[in-house]
Amino acid sequence: MPSDPDPRFEDPALRVVGRLAVGGMGELFVVEHRELGRTFVAKVLKAALAEDPFVVERFRLEARALGRLGHPHIVSVVNVGTTRDGRPYLLLEHLVGRSLSAEVAARGPLPVSEALAFADQMLSALEAAHGIGVVHRDIKPSNLFVVEDGRGARWLKVLDFGIAKVLPEAPPAAPPPLPLPTVTGAIVGTPRYVSPEGARGERVDGRADLYSAALVLYVMLAGRGPFDHLTGRNALFSAHAHAAPEPPRRAGASPLPAPVVDAVTKGLAKRPEDRFQSAAEFREALSCAADRAKAPSFLQTTAIQALPSSVTLRPDEAPPLPADAFPTKTTALAPSWITATPRADPEPTGRLGSTRLKPVPVTPLLLFVFVLEATVAATTAAGLVAILRRLWL
Repeated sequence: MPSDPDPRFEDPALRVVGRLAVGGMGELFVVEHRELGRTFVAKVLKAALAEDPFVVERFRLEARALGRLGHPHIVSVVNVGTTRDGRPYLLLEHLVGRSLSAEVAARGPLPVSEALAFADQMLSALEAAHGIGVVHRDIKPSNLFVVEDGRGARWLKVLDFGIAKVLPEAPPAAPPPLPLPTVTGAIVGTPRYVSPEGARGERVDGRADLYSAALVLYVMLAGRGPFDHLTGRNALFSAHAHAAPEPPRRAGASPLPAPVVDAVTKGLAKRPEDRFQSAAEFREALSCAADRAKAPSFLQTTAIQALPSSVTLRPDEAPPLPADAFPTKTTALAPSWITATPRADPEPTGRLGSTRLKPVPVTPLLLFVFVLEATVAATTAAGLVAILRRLWL
């Protein structure tokens, strides 16, 4: 289909610089505001659709939704209007960067920390939209934009609320719903990222966006989607509705942190009631998963190394421990590795460096204390030291 001619705006300060992209419903142009000396993006409805009142009303709904949100991770609308030939347009902020789909295509799987940061920003935007009763219904990598400021800072913005839905139970701050609601049973959204209930033509709410958001996170972590091997709308609809996706994996790389995989898996649950019930809950789960994924194991924290069963070890040869390796309650111990003053004995049975030691005779009371300490604290560095003291002093 040939492109429409460049739009001519009623505002003489707006001048078309160039065509940016062509979509299903509209076209994007870079425009310059002569008075402000800034560039913006004009999203102009296609001429063939400008006579359809339902399409025009949906276009206006996008403008109202964006105008009410004003969120740092949602593209901002600056103005609305009509071209001289009667085509509605939105004037949007001009973003510098590239879409998330282009980002993943160029780089492959993103680092876990970066993927989780982008996911949090995406969910923050959805939390704001759902808070005023707006469901996006088309969350996908090509509708997410990685913004760059030229100084190394990068963040995510959600684009294109063109098929957004206002829920019937929306609060007063929501934009007015469409006068002609979506036909029952109609499938709305992109087949590769549609929710199970959306694929079945059922009523959707904010949890459908959360399913799509989990798919986007899957792509950021694995570099591909769970159903990328499928083609055709019906095959994709069936997979989303019924097929359990494989957990996200990185080809030839170390396994993804289990808490992160668990969060993605819950986000992709087939039944809405089995998913996260809000964007805020999903964000909290990812935050906890990130903390757990970053936490080192105990052995890494304390730097305790396995030793042979029989060893002669001098105190000054012991591996150093971090200053905070032991809880505060053990600060009575001196800073050296084992600080107890050994007792000399003419008939030694053990050695600690060159000092002779004699174990304490095992009594029922001492055995009871030893078992109790072993049960409560054997897995901590302080417990290990306490047990050694009981054995050798």
